[in-house]
Amino acid sequence: MSIRNCATVAVWCAALAGCAVIDNSGGANDLLRIQREAQAAFDSGEDARAETLFKALARAVPNDAETWLRLGNLYARTNNPEQAVDAYMKSLSLNSSDSRAWNNLGIVRLRQSWAALIRANSLSDPKDPAFATSSEIVKVLETLPSIADLKAAKPLVGAAGAGVGGKK
Repeated sequence: MSIRNCATVAVWCAALAGCAVIDNSGGANDLLRIQREAQAAFDSGEDARAETLFKALARAVPNDAETWLRLGNLYARTNNPEQAVDAYMKSLSLNSSDSRAWNNLGIVRLRQSWAALIRANSLSDPKDPAFATSSEIVKVLETLPSIADLKAAKPLVGAAGAGVGGKK
């Protein structure tokens, strides 16, 4: 068992001592089972089940940064960026040195910025400085793998089917 998993188990065990939400007869074993089931559901694409299980873990052990990180990952994958940001921020409030949470938070916020700039571009007159600025930034962002992958999976278009810069 890794140090991170040991720490997670320790947090769960400490929380169980005063937790009325979980049946103490199963204790940490129940939490570990739920965590494994949640991760298996996430891995197999059963997003609704994974969300239910990760939220149950977050209620049972609200100070477990790993659960909040995993919930954030689920929300990021299911295109719920505001919820993903909230979950990553909660994870970071509990463990501010987790580079994974910082990385994932940054990617979600980049994607939000990308979508906002595409919208700004679609609403801008080509003579407006915002049009040129948003076009330039979107083109740079789209060279990043985390944006390029998203663009390939779900191409975003502006008003009337025009992409950034008015191109179809």
